Amino acid sequence: MRKILLAIFAALALTGTSAIAQTYDLVVAKDGSGDFDNIQDAIIAIRDYKPEGRQRILVKKGIYEEKIIVPSYKTNISLIGEDRDSTIIVWHDHGNMYTPTGWPAFTLADEKQAQADGQAKKGRKIGTFQSYTIRVDGLGFECENMTISNDAMSYWNKGWWESRSNANGVAQAVAVHIEADQTVFRNCRLLGFQDTVFNGNEDSRQVFYKCYIEGTVDFLFGPATCWFEECEIHAISNGYLTAASTPANHPFGYVFYRCKVTADPHVTREYLGRPWRNWASVIWRECELPAAIAPEGWHNWSDPAREKTARYYESKCTGPGADLSKRVGWMRQLTQHESNELKARKVLTRPGERWNSNFLPANFYDLHFAFCDEHLEKGTPYVGGTLEPKTLPDDVTSATEPLVMNFKEVDCTTFVEYMSAAMLGRVYDPTDPNDSIMKRFVQALRYRGGRRGNYATRKHYASDWIRDNEAQGLLTEITATLPSAKKQTKKIDYMSTHRDAYPQLAASDSLVREIEAIEAELSATSTWYVPKDQIRKTYDMLQAGDIVMFTYKKKGLDIFHMGFVWWPDREYSEPTLLHASSTAGRVTISGIPLAEYAQSIDACSGIRVVRLKVE
Repeated sequence: MRKILLAIFAALALTGTSAIAQTYDLVVAKDGSGDFDNIQDAIIAIRDYKPEGRQRILVKKGIYEEKIIVPSYKTNISLIGEDRDSTIIVWHDHGNMYTPTGWPAFTLADEKQAQADGQAKKGRKIGTFQSYTIRVDGLGFECENMTISNDAMSYWNKGWWESRSNANGVAQAVAVHIEADQTVFRNCRLLGFQDTVFNGNEDSRQVFYKCYIEGTVDFLFGPATCWFEECEIHAISNGYLTAASTPANHPFGYVFYRCKVTADPHVTREYLGRPWRNWASVIWRECELPAAIAPEGWHNWSDPAREKTARYYESKCTGPGADLSKRVGWMRQLTQHESNELKARKVLTRPGERWNSNFLPANFYDLHFAFCDEHLEKGTPYVGGTLEPKTLPDDVTSATEPLVMNFKEVDCTTFVEYMSAAMLGRVYDPTDPNDSIMKRFVQALRYRGGRRGNYATRKHYASDWIRDNEAQGLLTEITATLPSAKKQTKKIDYMSTHRDAYPQLAASDSLVREIEAIEAELSATSTWYVPKDQIRKTYDMLQAGDIVMFTYKKKGLDIFHMGFVWWPDREYSEPTLLHASSTAGRVTISGIPLAEYAQSIDACSGIRVVRLKVE
């Protein structure tokens, strides 16, 4: 019996090039160990309008001094850094720089020298919107775990951080310029000065989740509809956090939800926003505001007429800067109903489209119902052996297994695989067996090192599955930390000693030897389990979505069944088990608590518990 669990989330530092090769389309590395040593070439290498789905580019740690564009014909790209603070894209352009025909731009002094040398005609200023470090035009772009910086101020003014002297006339310097729709930035640092992030294109929708965004004046500006959640917005000088130019016919512009505003110690007067154009829309909901926020909160851009159209709101903010007693009269508070209705999907999703702004880990409970025809009334059928071929290949020893994606029939293992892959990959509607993200994650879950090869490369034993995926940083086994956990060493040899029960092994001595080598490693390794009469003591440490594996008394096997902790009403109930049940013949929820379920099975000795790394 083979066992399972999750896949891969790029926020994690992966070990082993095989896993990286299998879970990303391309790898960028400064040291030459990847497919490319720069990011722009990797983006260009992605197939235009690639129909197979989302493409993932891993960017390993390093400083990438590049000016990058994601063209409109490069769609659904995920740019994923190995580490947020150590994977850095930086460029140095600003609005007052000159260029004769193309990039990079150069300083006024360089322009004058080039003219004196007869090497260039008089250039032109590049302006704010061409000063970007990265420009995103491709639909569905996502960026995770990276720092994107425009350091023009400090680059051209040495010692700027100490002197704050802009002797070289550095102007607006955009770090991120976004024109594309359906863009998501997760766990990124976006650094600049004036105009750090241009949220361009009035029909664009943009998400920033758990990001750190730094700047001075109007450093979030533009007409797009933008949702910021759990972000830190940091001001490094007096100024304005936002300069929205929301169109009149768009109900939302900037929405900040549970964000935190911070400021350098010398900042004393920071405004929540000023209207770049009429009808600017900004909402701060449940945010923490510092004392540096100006008491009046909002500025009219020295144009009283804009007060008549600006749509500025606050709701349930906290901190010394949240005092509303001196706010401008043209700001208003959201009603309780308006505040409760302000959800990301309402702000971002349009009728009839599939995009659902999936910036959060996929909801465990919602995903379960995606696998059930009529919720719990008629669950997905339990069918064993869906991974096994009906006829063996001619060369069973070396034949590469097909990647089976059967969402309509599952056993306990494949159900856990598909659910885990969807959670790790943020696939909210896991019903398409051709979805590229689901396929990548399932392969990483199912095959050792993420490499799909012959029958023996599949992780048939749960202990093998746990150690392989834990070594890649994909999951954590928490069994040893649970109350009453015991250590054990058990001989694992069921498959090799029952080879006739497995057609592939019956047909190949070579495959048996490969399985025997894995069994020997597992047999020599100690594992932890919680005895079944002690399971209730673990309840306080369990979470909904934890994967529970039931240990087996029978010789030669480690695990005989698995499922998820189901616990929607934690205060008034005990945890139960969501699983694909051979007894019930379908995906179901156990009718008795987890501890009682284990006690009811004579062959069960206890449980092991693993937790997906979905953040």
